[in-house]
Amino acid sequence: MANSTIYDNPSFQHILSVTEEIILEKGCRSTTLKDIIEKSGLSKGAIYHYVDSKDELYGLILKSKIEETNEEFQMSITQSMQEESPTQGRFGVVSQFFHSRQNTHDIGNLIFIYLLSQDNEKVKKILTDIFRYSKETGIQWIKMGQANGVIPPSIDAEKMSTLMMTFSYGLRVTQSLSSSEEDKVDASDIFKVIMKTLT
Repeated sequence: MANSTIYDNPSFQHILSVTEEIILEKGCRSTTLKDIIEKSGLSKGAIYHYVDSKDELYGLILKSKIEETNEEFQMSITQSMQEESPTQGRFGVVSQFFHSRQNTHDIGNLIFIYLLSQDNEKVKKILTDIFRYSKETGIQWIKMGQANGVIPPSIDAEKMSTLMMTFSYGLRVTQSLSSSEEDKVDASDIFKVIMKTLT
């Protein structure tokens, strides 16, 4: 999904990491391009070489985080399926992924919620690309589960992936609306929903 020439560039990686640090300190709304320029030590032109706005930069950070998460998740699922682990172990990886969508300090969650409120065509395109990429990845995961006998072949992979995306997005919104532990969904409850839905 990511443009490897941009994401592999050391200057761009530096911009991403500095921006993440500032967001964790100040929040998405309070972070400015000026803050990023000052903390990174790069020129305004260097920043604008990659992006037109902080929202576009946030979108690219989110895109890289989603890709990282999907790659880690894919490796976990592959490893879990190669081991002779019980079904719960395999679906446990899935439930942990959804449980992580509730982490109020996760940079991806912070940026995702912020970007949903922005009216910017480039950001909308990035969010749409992320949705499509994540949905396609979900379809691959479900088909992998079907091929390995973990998920029944009768499950419609595309519909199930869309349902899982809806669930994931809903968890992120829930965590942004409430910091109460009572409102968070327990990983074991997520596991139960996934088991009932996929089996």
